[in-house]
Amino acid sequence: MSKHQDLTNPNSLRSKIRRRRVKHLVNFINQIIDLKNLNTIKICDLGGTYRYWMVFPFSDFKQVNFEITLVNIEEAIQSENENYQKLLNHSNLRFISEVGNGCDMSHKEDNVFHLTHSNSVIEHVGDWQNIKKFAKESQRIGCYFFVQTPSYWFPIEPHYVLPFVHFFPRPIHTKLLMILKKRSFDKATSNFEENPMLSYKEFKSLYNKSSLITERFFFLNKSFIAKSKL
Repeated sequence: MSKHQDLTNPNSLRSKIRRRRVKHLVNFINQIIDLKNLNTIKICDLGGTYRYWMVFPFSDFKQVNFEITLVNIEEAIQSENENYQKLLNHSNLRFISEVGNGCDMSHKEDNVFHLTHSNSVIEHVGDWQNIKKFAKESQRIGCYFFVQTPSYWFPIEPHYVLPFVHFFPRPIHTKLLMILKKRSFDKATSNFEENPMLSYKEFKSLYNKSSLITERFFFLNKSFIAKSKL
């Protein structure tokens, strides 16, 4: 992993970008807590990891408990680079790990969580039909939502950290991943089909009743955040 991509390094570029995003999330959570007068806030993080929450300032919320449910197709690994153990130092934090599919959360009632959250996941769920299902479920199971996705038009593909690769047709895309990332033909082809990033217009159509925040890097649209209007 490049030193610029290392989330365990607080000075890496990726960590700095992540902290800026978390500021939006912190402000939004504060608004929900005040609006609902909450002592405990229940959050569902679709496709979430323990590592992601390492940069969240739980200690700033002295009077509020957090119950965060991580939903993944496989159970979240508690050993995950010791992140889980470090998070246990926060007395106001409880994690629940569930196996599930963000495209089908039918086992959950409407608005069962105060907040549904997702960070760079919706572009991994498959084709456009699955993307629509994920967007619908993320809005249904939470009273509020805060969903982020990378911008298709940003020149660096974030999953492979390669410039312009996502703009090429599948045969060229596959060949580049095989050469530059040492992927097998099957894996490289699957990557093309499994990671369809979204444009602003596409993302807006999925969350058409939301407020959209555009995150920029050197004046370029890097990613989008859809959040509920309060």
